[in-house]
Amino acid sequence: MKKFVTLFTAFMAICTFQVKAQETVTFEENRIQYTVTGENTVGVSGFNEEGESSVTEVVIPSTVSYGGKSYTVTSLETYAFRWTSGIRKIEMPNTVTELKENAIYYNYDLEEVVLSENITKLGDYALGSNSKLQSLAIPAGVTEIPTNCFFNNQSMTTITFAGNFNSIGNGAFYKTGITQITIPGSCKTIGDNAFQLCPNLSQVTLGEGVETLNEGAFRECAKLTSINLPSSLKSIGEYAFLDNTSLASVTIPAGVTEVGDAAFSNVGVTAFEVEAGNTACQAINGVLYSANGNVLMAYPGQAPATEYTIADGCLGVGEGAFAHSTVQKVVVPDGMRAFDDNAFSESALAEINFPASLVQFGSQAFAKTQLTTVVLPEGMTHVYEGTFAQSTALKSVTIPSGIQSIESYAFNGCTALIEVYCLGATPPALNYYEGYDHPFSNIDAAQVTVYVPKGCKSDYENSEWGYQFDNIVESATGIIAPESTLPANDSELETLGTIEITFADNISLLQQFPDVTVVKGQELYGEPVENDGGWMAFANGKTVNVFPADEYQEGVQPIALESNENYYVTIPAGIVENTDGDLNQKIVLHFTGKAESGIEQLEGNECFVAQNNGSLQVVLGSLDNCKIELFNMTGSLVDRIDQARGSVSFHPANNGIYIVRVTSGDTIKTFKVIVK
Repeated sequence: MKKFVTLFTAFMAICTFQVKAQETVTFEENRIQYTVTGENTVGVSGFNEEGESSVTEVVIPSTVSYGGKSYTVTSLETYAFRWTSGIRKIEMPNTVTELKENAIYYNYDLEEVVLSENITKLGDYALGSNSKLQSLAIPAGVTEIPTNCFFNNQSMTTITFAGNFNSIGNGAFYKTGITQITIPGSCKTIGDNAFQLCPNLSQVTLGEGVETLNEGAFRECAKLTSINLPSSLKSIGEYAFLDNTSLASVTIPAGVTEVGDAAFSNVGVTAFEVEAGNTACQAINGVLYSANGNVLMAYPGQAPATEYTIADGCLGVGEGAFAHSTVQKVVVPDGMRAFDDNAFSESALAEINFPASLVQFGSQAFAKTQLTTVVLPEGMTHVYEGTFAQSTALKSVTIPSGIQSIESYAFNGCTALIEVYCLGATPPALNYYEGYDHPFSNIDAAQVTVYVPKGCKSDYENSEWGYQFDNIVESATGIIAPESTLPANDSELETLGTIEITFADNISLLQQFPDVTVVKGQELYGEPVENDGGWMAFANGKTVNVFPADEYQEGVQPIALESNENYYVTIPAGIVENTDGDLNQKIVLHFTGKAESGIEQLEGNECFVAQNNGSLQVVLGSLDNCKIELFNMTGSLVDRIDQARGSVSFHPANNGIYIVRVTSGDTIKTFKVIVK
């Protein structure tokens, strides 16, 4: 034990010596505080404002003595000058080569800084947030402009650079008062929000060689009227020019391969221009689209037209694409899938159509618009945060049966709202944290009537809807839900053919050609699966059969499902009704592709219907023990044959359209035939 204590004591003594050897040495001379940084060097680490007289000008010497030794001043340390008042000028010697992070930061009265001609390095925030600093001359040795270097210098109208530099860091010029700047081609990258909220910046010249404008690089520069985009430019980040309402023209070079979301949202151009050969985007009549035409990226903020028709083939409107625009009416083509966040926010939009293909509206997509009536598309499943917030002209909203939830602020401040039509039997969830962010906050709930399906009033009253609204009224019609489907939901299938849906009551068909959709992958964003003949339906008793038709709409054209892939089939609301006039609500079924797709086997069955002098011959191929039914187009059973094999024949008495259904175990095949 004694030996251990002796060794431990010796070890601790060595450690104590090492700690003492590394202790920081500081001293003060003429109210300037210094820290020893090397054998013969010191850095300015502070300033003592508590002297007998106030100081308005600080001149830092090139050398200073302490303890009988002379030191050269080579740096300004972190927070060397911070939160000082009264100091209007700081002048440093040419021995200084570095300003460390926050070196001259947040000084209330500082108007002038004379930098060393030999500075080579500036730290983050090195000269940031000096609200009265008016100008700076950056020496040639500085090649990197670091993060937030000149941040929030709101009085700084001029920055000059004696040499070229290679990069501009994030927020480097954020909220500075500069009026113009030339960025050399040696600077390949301009960082995130580098010039955001520069209120006086009116002209930017980018040198040939600049390649990347990062996120928000020139965002919210209200007076920016001119910027050239060089041919060297490759990437324009999201929000790069957001809310530059004075930017009168934009020409995107051919070499740009990436344009981020809302890069040109709410800019002052009347028409966008894109050089030929660009692979990222194109201008269609002055409107900016992706190169493949799938996304409308930006609508010109100063376009004179009040009505616009989106190009056919467009699948989505990008973030902020129409934000603040004066367009009043927009015509949306069939096939459109989504509107991104803020797509039409704060615009003059008063009229727009919503095709059935739409599945999503982003947050605040229609906030502060002039819409008066909104019928949400049936394919949507959620209403996201603030989607229609502050739309003070909105009077009527229809919420389809597929909506599962309505998020915070969705209809906040829609003060004209008087009626909400909920089409689903199950009340959509109203999601919020506190009362102020309720989806229907800041409206007069007493003036709103909520209409719900017949028989569903108590469900709504006992939900969050009942806490928010007193006027809940049942509609004249109700909702019918299926009792079963064949194939069952979540089945594993080789092919997708006839879907048999059974209800509790007898039904009649309202839509012979329903707009059924099939997507592969994800329910909302999956890849559409098309078939030549669309979809058909016929009803009999309590059952409706829905099937993908062949190109002549005379029979079933099964869809082969890829192994292990997810498929979602959406059958729209209102294709059948019961005797009370109640309609079915939207039905969504999920299937998984079965390994080793049996499309070859299906063809090998050789099941088909042939016509010969008014008779119908049903060839069953390898199918056995079949039930074969013949229906007319009103859904009435005309004839039936059980336990069939090989082939059978029907002899319809009248010409017209008939449906033949073949059932063999779990296999169901449906054919539409025309007897002439």
